[in-house]
Amino acid sequence: MRAGEAIEVVWGGPAIAPTPSTIPILYEDEDIVVVDKPRGLAVHPVGPRSGMTVVSILLARGPLAPGAPGRPGVVHRLDAPTTGVLVLAKTPRALHGLMEQFRHRKVRKEYLAVVRGEVKTDAGRIEGRVGRDVARPWRMRVGGAKDAHTEFSVLSRRSEGTLLLVRPRTGRTHQIRVHLAAIGHPIVGDPLYGEGDGPLLLHAWRLGFHHPAGGGWVEYEAEPPPDFTPWCGERGSRSRP
Repeated sequence: MRAGEAIEVVWGGPAIAPTPSTIPILYEDEDIVVVDKPRGLAVHPVGPRSGMTVVSILLARGPLAPGAPGRPGVVHRLDAPTTGVLVLAKTPRALHGLMEQFRHRKVRKEYLAVVRGEVKTDAGRIEGRVGRDVARPWRMRVGGAKDAHTEFSVLSRRSEGTLLLVRPRTGRTHQIRVHLAAIGHPIVGDPLYGEGDGPLLLHAWRLGFHHPAGGGWVEYEAEPPPDFTPWCGERGSRSRP
């Protein structure tokens, strides 16, 4: 920059129309809002696609922190068919603090996944670099450019599949879905990496992080949807793994 010069920034991205609707709120304060994302709802607009999203619903309730174009408040994402805990930032300090924690892998993420087949080992770790499938760019594949690590443990086994507690140590696109399919156990209902004959049985069950304002450790849980009831014992979806 030289004296007298100026920079003009044009903030692009899709326009987001606030959408008056409801979404389950697990926790909210002046810095963050934690929601239980329903199945089928995208977190933010993707490309030219518009319509109701988590972001549009929350914008109808109040402001979110300015972020990437079309993604105010967004610090992490869940695929549209995935349910469960999602945190968004309402202030710039919260956005920065949460993004740093996700970037440096200081966030605790736990998912429930029902996979096809019997997983023989009681626990395991999957390490496989993940990247976009060049031949089918809407999919990801093992063998890409980015390191990815996923840990899992078996919660229950049934004749038609296995219920896993999954802890992704990195946050790559479709990571859990790709990794589990790579070891021969795709998630039930996954149309991209398995056989999509029903709802995707992947649920973001627990999320833990340091609160970006107070600094204390907080954790939030979302009860799994009714599709998990047969896998969660006699108490159904209210059982605790």
